[in-house]
Amino acid sequence: MAYQRGTQKYVLISMLFTKLLRVKHEREDGWLTELVSMNYDDEPFNCVHTYLVSINPGMVRANHYHKIKEEWIAPASGKLELCLENVISGEKDKLILDTHAKGYEMIYIPPFVAHAVKNNWGHEASLIVFSKNPEDKEDTVSYKVTI
Repeated sequence: MAYQRGTQKYVLISMLFTKLLRVKHEREDGWLTELVSMNYDDEPFNCVHTYLVSINPGMVRANHYHKIKEEWIAPASGKLELCLENVISGEKDKLILDTHAKGYEMIYIPPFVAHAVKNNWGHEASLIVFSKNPEDKEDTVSYKVTI
């Protein structure tokens, strides 16, 4: 049974759960889908926006910074290299996000810090990006982070 609510379609499978449909944006470097967003009226979250991002082996995602948006990056699977550059001060840093490491780290990225994520390993890897703001094309500035 399918029905429309607001701008989102629901597919009711049974009385046990509801599938919430999302668009999967596929590219050569991987794919991205919104998980939770204040743009949807199908979930109880109203102050968080999230993406699930996959990165194919050898590919780089992001290469941008935001003027307003803050982001929290959480590795979901695999191992990724995160390269960061403050576009104002020029300060740079690199770190490895690895879901197989003994500890687990989530990374906070403030505005004006350019970021690029590279998958240097042989398997698809993924991460979840959290923010308080939905995507705003005018707030996202392309920036080639040195990897």
